[in-house]
Amino acid sequence: MLSDDYNIYCLLRAFALDLKAMETGLRLFGSMTRTRVLLAIAALRETYPREIASVLSIPLLSVQRIVDDLQAQGVVATRLRGNQRQTVLNPTWFAANELSELLSRMVDADAALRDHLAMLRRRPRRKGKPLGDLGKLVTR
Repeated sequence: MLSDDYNIYCLLRAFALDLKAMETGLRLFGSMTRTRVLLAIAALRETYPREIASVLSIPLLSVQRIVDDLQAQGVVATRLRGNQRQTVLNPTWFAANELSELLSRMVDADAALRDHLAMLRRRPRRKGKPLGDLGKLVTR
């Protein structure tokens, strides 16, 4: 019978290998940052660079450069809405369906990103609505 220490060792080793595979997967599109930007665009469906920078905690300029490069390659499409640059995966790109499916599976595998995106508020708060447990009224 194997000892508990050995079982724990095997679990930790498998977890480390899984993390290594996940890290390698995050470099699939060039760099980890570039891949995470693509994952955020796919998960949020319709977003803008400042929101991506906020969600991923990376500099806005980096996100803007990555989005510019992806747009030049035709992978993402952008349009101005007021003063915001709306960003989506380009549905007319030749491999849009395959890329969308791959990114969807990668988002499912990245639990931290998936949980963070699930907590993200995507619509405005009603004027005068109290903030949860704080019990205070906040007016905008």
